[in-house]
Amino acid sequence: MSEPPSNAWEPWFKGKQFTSDWATDRFAVWTSVLGDLADQHVDILEIGSWEGRSAIFFLEYLPHSRITCVDTFEGSPLLRSIPKWNAAIPYAQHRFDLNLLPYGDRVEKICSHSIPALFALFRAARCFDLIYIDGSHERDDVLMDSILSWRLLNENGILIWDDYTFQSARPPKPAIDIFLAMNADDLTEIHRGKQLIVRKHASARSADGV
Repeated sequence: MSEPPSNAWEPWFKGKQFTSDWATDRFAVWTSVLGDLADQHVDILEIGSWEGRSAIFFLEYLPHSRITCVDTFEGSPLLRSIPKWNAAIPYAQHRFDLNLLPYGDRVEKICSHSIPALFALFRAARCFDLIYIDGSHERDDVLMDSILSWRLLNENGILIWDDYTFQSARPPKPAIDIFLAMNADDLTEIHRGKQLIVRKHASARSADGV
């Protein structure tokens, strides 16, 4: 599938409620990576949803998809330290609900920290074709989210990490690099930039149950 013009997705967000836009500059990469999935039934897991902009993109660009969104809607320590974003946090879940309402049962919201949510999804034998990790940007949290998400990802599934190059005291990059080294034989890297994207091999080893 060819990449749509840069304004093709503007109608998807018309009339929605947002205080920020941390996703649109990712859309060009996503269309180049996900184009082959546009006509398929795709189960998506998103860790970190905020007001739902990225979830809307996935639901619109992949019209046969369903998405499970995991978020506390309490904001990260970094967001809570910035007055502008701290003021937006109490209304983030309400905006998410309003923005995703038109998609009905294509959306499942799990209001939880990621680790217990990922354990619960695994125990329920859930699996996904596309997983987007955009929750906590703390190194240790990112490593845990990566390990727990990997066993939920179907063979030939795609895993996207946001903010690979994010700078902080404990940035996500070392955690992602460790994960890549641990699973080098089971994945193929398909994009590296602000985000890092891999595809899971069909022969990838299955994780043991917990």
